[in-house]
Amino acid sequence: MTESHVVNRKATEEVEESLSLNDVLLGVDVGTASVKGTVLDHQGNVLFQTSVDLPPVKIEGNTAQADPQDWWSAFKALLDQTYGKFEPNSISSICIGGQGPSLVTVSREGSPLFDSLIWMDRRAADEAAAISKTTGDKVDAYLLEAKILWLKNHRRDIYDRTYKFLDAYGFITFKLTGQPTAGVLRPNYTPWWSIPYWSPDHLRAVDVDVDRLPKPTLVGEVIGTPTLEAAKETGLATDTAIVQGVTDFAHDLLGAGVVRPEVALDHGGTSQGFDLCWPTSLQDPQNRILSTEHIVPDRWNISGLMSTTGAVLRWFRNNFCQSEVSEAKRSGVDVYEILAGQASRVPVGSSGLVVLPYFAGERSPIWDTNARGVIFGLALDHTKAHLVKAVMESVAYSVRHVKEVIEELGGVVKEIRSVGGQSRSALWNQTKADVLDVPVLSLMNEPTEPLGSAMIAGYGIKVFRSFVDASDRIVKVKDRFEPNPSNRRAYDNYYALYKSLYPSVKQHFEDLARSRLMAEQTSNIQPRP
Repeated sequence: MTESHVVNRKATEEVEESLSLNDVLLGVDVGTASVKGTVLDHQGNVLFQTSVDLPPVKIEGNTAQADPQDWWSAFKALLDQTYGKFEPNSISSICIGGQGPSLVTVSREGSPLFDSLIWMDRRAADEAAAISKTTGDKVDAYLLEAKILWLKNHRRDIYDRTYKFLDAYGFITFKLTGQPTAGVLRPNYTPWWSIPYWSPDHLRAVDVDVDRLPKPTLVGEVIGTPTLEAAKETGLATDTAIVQGVTDFAHDLLGAGVVRPEVALDHGGTSQGFDLCWPTSLQDPQNRILSTEHIVPDRWNISGLMSTTGAVLRWFRNNFCQSEVSEAKRSGVDVYEILAGQASRVPVGSSGLVVLPYFAGERSPIWDTNARGVIFGLALDHTKAHLVKAVMESVAYSVRHVKEVIEELGGVVKEIRSVGGQSRSALWNQTKADVLDVPVLSLMNEPTEPLGSAMIAGYGIKVFRSFVDASDRIVKVKDRFEPNPSNRRAYDNYYALYKSLYPSVKQHFEDLARSRLMAEQTSNIQPRP
């Protein structure tokens, strides 16, 4: 990597010499539902925010796929929107982060060979188990190495034609620069979500050709500039610096200001991430949570990932809230605001209704591919509003479950910063504060992922001295939600019930998975390839 870093520093110096006061920084996040962008000036002021919606993810059973070409088209549309405010040659640097781990297979020319198996995809459970058995390490079905092995076992035609295995953000930077890279937070360091620098044991278990893996590159390094072909297709200037990004959680931490110990991030979107900044690694012998290096040097990110938290409320909206959707269209009010208004009249605990939000399996802290959703305690007096409130509470319970594991291992959480779609709901923020017994803060200038990307874009060309410098200058608190002691006492009882439900039905989830597979085989229904 040494030679690569020398080249990147030279590229950084060349870009720095060409900067002017009119230059801006563009941060991009390749999400699950949209591609988002944030523009900063060199003083850290947010000048422009935009997003481009993506087609719905193709979900069937335990599979979840997306077309990477849709991400590229949305990225170009986002640039067109940006050009409506800024000249293309005023964009001094771009950093791209995004969802993950989402496997992308590309040809040498950068064309996708297959739909991306995105982070929600759980089809590689057998491959994950095989790698775990061989290496002795906990490997989950959503990780890239398991997905690569699945591709090798089930779609050998695609595997054999693949030039490089990339992630979502790496696909866009490859299209721009022709450089196949993957972001790492430290030299010679392997984050759990990344492809490069696997240990020899893992490389043997997957038996992947190392030449097909992207080049590990430090976050914040300049990868290069747009190729002539990319510049022509996107309108970008050929001297625009493309700065290395990484999976969205690291960008999120910067954008939310979670850069000091005892401060945690709760990112509530389609899925959920809970991340605590901590001075040391916290290793869990039971592998319930993750301990990885933080984007800020000498700090660690202690985290738990939950699969389908916000997705459950969206599922409920899509299937049972047609009247509210119609009302939202007529009134111009967000449908989730309407649903939250209904739920706000429901008492704590949703009148005895408890939900397990495991609608596509679950990651932290139970790591069970077979887990499924449960709505427990339904009665004739329950209404739609009760179900909405119960879903909101279930998300708070799942975050508390992760928080308790972190505290068991020695972590301390004194403040939670709430971002993502869930953070726009005052009811949801207050519910989390009550359930977790910790102040919850909402922030200005969301979304935080592209904001963090823009900070990294500025750091890459030395506009900001450090990641902490960028975060301190830019992040601002909007509202603070303090825990309500009486609500907390009531929620303690419901949370105990929530925790007891999963062990009670765990074996039934396994039986259900087998029954579904047998039924599909009997009726000749083929799972998605």
